[in-house]
Amino acid sequence: MEQFDIESVRASAAGRRLTERQPLADDVHDVLVDMLMNHTLGPSSRLNIDALAKTLGVSPTPVREALARIEAEGLIVKGPTRGYLVAPLISLENLHSLIDFRLLIEPAAAAAAARQATASQADNLLALANSGGTDDSDDPAVNRRGMIYDSTFHDTLAGLGGNPFLRESLARLRSHLHMYRLYHHARQGAATNAEHVVIAEAIARHDPDAAEAAMRTHLHTAMQRIDDVFASGRLPMGA
Repeated sequence: MEQFDIESVRASAAGRRLTERQPLADDVHDVLVDMLMNHTLGPSSRLNIDALAKTLGVSPTPVREALARIEAEGLIVKGPTRGYLVAPLISLENLHSLIDFRLLIEPAAAAAAARQATASQADNLLALANSGGTDDSDDPAVNRRGMIYDSTFHDTLAGLGGNPFLRESLARLRSHLHMYRLYHHARQGAATNAEHVVIAEAIARHDPDAAEAAMRTHLHTAMQRIDDVFASGRLPMGA
């Protein structure tokens, strides 16, 4: 298993929770996701349950339960023998393909949401968009919250469009996870939040054309931000 700074892991916000009370699988899950998102556990690293348990000061059971959840989330994969490997990062080519697919369906979903959402639903979406804040940080826990916020916004919007197959397709892509693993350190959260607000405002006005255009712009600029990070050379090892 790849070496990492044990003390920095234990000093993290999620790590402190493990020392403050009886650890649970949820707490271990959060610590491990932070380690995966900030590449303390780098792509293709082999994960040893006993070693992780010792590092985190817990028994193997919550580590095993947390890893099973993380596998379902797509951050790790089963190894050729027993155990897990950290999933590789998505390539730039595949990320472009992912955004191209989203461009086919999400602008239409935004337009449908503008037509179908009730005033209450639209207000709730706008409140969600505004809740993201602008706290760009290198803290992996902040990054994880940003990923959850981003995913929740897009999933909620897809639900308002009324097409369950579209919503399920977006969920299966795990695109937010792929994107945040690549540029968690690039501090792009503020721009993303502002673009979400523009989309939500168009839906609240029940303006399908504006909602569709705003979503299209959001996806194009998200891809441009990824391209800029690749061009800058600020990507984590293994990308």
